[in-house]
Amino acid sequence: MKRLINLHHWLGTFFCLLFLVWFLSGFVMMYHSFPSLDSQSRIELNANHTFDSTVLSPKEVFYRDGIQEIQSIRINYQLDRPVYHLITNSGELYSKYADNGEVLKIDEQKAINIAQLATGIMDNSEVELISELDQWIPRKKFMPHLPVYKIQFEDNNKTRVYVSSLTGELIQLNTNSERFWAWIGAIPHWIYFRDIRVHSTFWSQLVMCLAGLGLIMAITGIITGIVRYKKKPRAKFKRFKNRWYNFHYYLGLFFGLFVCTWVFSGFMSMTPFDWTPSTALNNEETAVWRGKEFNLNCFNDEIWNDWKNSMKTKEFKEASFSLFQGRLYTQLYTENGQSLICVDSSMTSPVLADYLSVIQSFSIADTIEGGILMKKYDDYYYSRHNNKELPVYKFNSTNGITYYVNPKTTKVVLKCSTRNRVSRWLYNGLHSLDFSFLAWNRPLWDIVMVFLLLGGTLISLTGTGLGVKFIRRKWRKKMKRRKR
Repeated sequence: MKRLINLHHWLGTFFCLLFLVWFLSGFVMMYHSFPSLDSQSRIELNANHTFDSTVLSPKEVFYRDGIQEIQSIRINYQLDRPVYHLITNSGELYSKYADNGEVLKIDEQKAINIAQLATGIMDNSEVELISELDQWIPRKKFMPHLPVYKIQFEDNNKTRVYVSSLTGELIQLNTNSERFWAWIGAIPHWIYFRDIRVHSTFWSQLVMCLAGLGLIMAITGIITGIVRYKKKPRAKFKRFKNRWYNFHYYLGLFFGLFVCTWVFSGFMSMTPFDWTPSTALNNEETAVWRGKEFNLNCFNDEIWNDWKNSMKTKEFKEASFSLFQGRLYTQLYTENGQSLICVDSSMTSPVLADYLSVIQSFSIADTIEGGILMKKYDDYYYSRHNNKELPVYKFNSTNGITYYVNPKTTKVVLKCSTRNRVSRWLYNGLHSLDFSFLAWNRPLWDIVMVFLLLGGTLISLTGTGLGVKFIRRKWRKKMKRRKR
C-alpha cells in the first residue's frame, strides 16, 4: 500500500499541473474549439455563378494527365473563371481551368483578390507566402496545398486567411477572437502546439502517453482514497492535519471517478492500437456502390452535353460529381441549399429501395433488416452544433453494421459497426457527456459539465499545491542527508 501511495504522490506531483490546464481549458472547449474551415463553410463563401457554356468536359481537361480512377471531382469559380478540382484514388490533387485546361496558377495579387471576394473585407492586408505548416494549419492534410498565401487583414477582427497555391481556395480563416480562445482552449487541451502537432505520429503517441500515465495517477488516487476511508478520522471531516490534504482527499472521493473516466476517454479519443474500423466504405464496397470504374470516360460527350443544357439557367456556388450504380450525378450547392441532379436527364434520383439493394449486395452472409428515412439525429449520426445534414437513410444489418446514406449526395456518410459504437460511448459519451438526455437539453448539459469540470479543477489545484509541498519536503530531506 505504501508503494501505491508513493506512486500516486510522484505521478500527482508531475501531472496535476497538466490536469489543471486540461480542466481549465475544458471550460473554454465547451463553447470554442480550434478554428477551422470545413467544406460546407468554404462553399458558403463562394460567389454565385451561372454555368459558362464554354466550360470543357473533365475528359477534355485532364486527358493528358494519365488519370486512372477518380476519387472526387468538383467545379467552382475562382475570380470569375471556372476551375476543376480533381482528386485521384491515389490522393493526387489537380486544379485546372475548365475553360481552357490550363493549370491553375495563383500569385500574390490573385490570392488577395480571392480572400477579399470570399470575406468581403477590403481593408489593407499583409501577405506572406509560407512553405511550411504553421500554428493554424498544423495537419498533414494541408501539405499538398503548400506553399500557402497567409493574408492578414487590418480590419477590426484581424482576420487571417490562408489561400492554397494549388487550388486557389480558402483552407483556413480565423479572427483575433477565435485565435485567443484557441490559445486558452483547444491548443493546450489537445497539445496542439505547432512544433508538436506537425509530427502526427509523435503527437498522438505523446497524448496517449500523458493520458495513460494520468489514468494510472487517477486510479491509484481512487484506490488509496478508498483504503484510507476505512480508517477513522480524528475529527469529523478532518482526516489530515494539512488542509490541502484534507480538501484533496474529499474532492477525490467525490469527483475521482469522473476524473478517471474523463482521462480514460481522452486516451480513447486517439483510437489507440487502431482498434476501431473506418467509418467509410472500403475499396470493395466502394466499387460495388459505384457500379463501374469512376474515370474520365464517365464524362462522354452525350452525358456532358445533357449536363450543360440542364445547367444553363442555374446559379450555383459549387457542383461536384459522384457515381452510383453506373449513373453520374451532380450535387449542386446553391444559395438556398443543396440538390441532386442526374446528369442523364432521363433518369430519376435513387430511392430507398435502390440503396437497400446495393448495401445488401456488399455481403452474401449479411442481411439488411430494412431502411428508414431518418429526419432526426440518433445516438450515432448526430451533431451538437446541428451541422450534419438531414434527412438521411438508415439501414441496419444483421451483422451489427449501420449505414447512413445522404440522399442529396448518393454517398454513405457513416458506416457504424459495433466497435465504432463502443468507441463513440467511450470517447464522446464519457468525455463530452454526449448522452441524448443531456446533450440535447441545454442548459442542463452546461450545468452538469461546469459542475464536473469545476470538481476536476479543484482536485488538480489542490494536487498541484500538494505536489509543490512534496517536492520541497523531498528537497529538504536530500539537503539534510548531504550535510550529514
